[in-house]
Amino acid sequence: MNIPLLIFILIVLGIIIASYSIKKIDFLPFSLLGAFIAATITGLVNGISIESFIGYIEWKALIIILSMSIITKIAVDSNILEFLAVKLFQVAKGQIRMFFFLIVVLTTLLSAIISSIVVIFILAPIIIRLCHHLKMRAGTYLAGMTLSAKIGSILTPFATGENVIISSRYGLDTFFFIKNYWIFAFILLFLVIISVDRFLLRKEPSIDPQKKKFILDLIDMDVLIKNRKRFYFNSIAILVIISLFLILPLLYLTAAIASLILILVNKKFSKEKMSEMLKDIDWEILFFLISLYIVIGCLVEAGFSDIFKQIAFENIEPVLIYLFLFLLVCTMSAFIANTPLTLILLPIIDSLMSIGLPQMPLLFVFLFGLHLGGNLIPQGSSAHITTLKIAKNSGVENLSYRRLITIGFPITLIHILCSIGFLFIILLLG
Repeated sequence: MNIPLLIFILIVLGIIIASYSIKKIDFLPFSLLGAFIAATITGLVNGISIESFIGYIEWKALIIILSMSIITKIAVDSNILEFLAVKLFQVAKGQIRMFFFLIVVLTTLLSAIISSIVVIFILAPIIIRLCHHLKMRAGTYLAGMTLSAKIGSILTPFATGENVIISSRYGLDTFFFIKNYWIFAFILLFLVIISVDRFLLRKEPSIDPQKKKFILDLIDMDVLIKNRKRFYFNSIAILVIISLFLILPLLYLTAAIASLILILVNKKFSKEKMSEMLKDIDWEILFFLISLYIVIGCLVEAGFSDIFKQIAFENIEPVLIYLFLFLLVCTMSAFIANTPLTLILLPIIDSLMSIGLPQMPLLFVFLFGLHLGGNLIPQGSSAHITTLKIAKNSGVENLSYRRLITIGFPITLIHILCSIGFLFIILLLG
């Protein structure tokens, strides 16, 4: 273990994370420059070639993230999300509690497939417009929606960049998430629905029946869907892709092939070439991940993992290790962006697995800690920040930073306590 080198790389990593957290800073140049400097110094000190650092990059994870970004863009361009939101209002027949329940479930399921930020960005304005026409306050619906988005992020290995990184690292497939996490995740979702309905939604004023009937009659799906052929094809195609994710083991190949087929077929509808479509992809996050992989590789080469190998974990009760790790991840994810936090914590998880701790409970505390911790305070989740920004720009009266904390913090504390209880069940059954 080279302590001076380790300290230097940790400083570089801290600068990268700080640049990513400050909105006014262009974080990508900082990230790439930090990666090049860290790799150069580490290579010179340890005599390592560039090929070694490239080997630390999880290319499968990057392929999945890129492919899912393309599939998400096609879904958005096809008006699929808007259709689902308005259709749910029709199905609920304008009943506010039923509509709240359906919109929260929809947000959860969509966040399991595509980025929760995209889900919020599309659905929140629709909800605000519906509430405005019905003379309702939209804040309660938006709060329930953004809290459920983080729960949806737990459901699949491709829901978020963090899930993709972890799943690629440990070979997790969709069935693993369904088998081990779905029941408990939906219990947490049920708690969100019950809590918001009991303490907030019931206090909202009822809707004028005439206004409700007027809005229901006014909704025209033909106007909402710009290209019906494209809408129906992509809706069916995305359902097929999700089914393939459940069946096929190589997630990155399935995602890549599916996204390329969608691009080829959609060119018939939109006349948009792949080069034009790729302009709308968030390349910043992909190159940011590459830089983080390289810096984490530098940490490993400098002996970062040796720190944990020197700790006598064997002499500590495993339950205490799980509890400490879970609470640590929850707390850190409330203040640090989840993507860099995931890569920072991976060596710790590897070290704990190397001493014989079972994979299942470790991954449970890792994944649930990452996503639940983000609900503690608004800045812990990009979805919360997006929701608050949309609410502010739209003049929503009953959703502010303070109110979202008032709603989200106690609900998340309940989730954390329930998660600790579920962890004990996993340990007893394991």
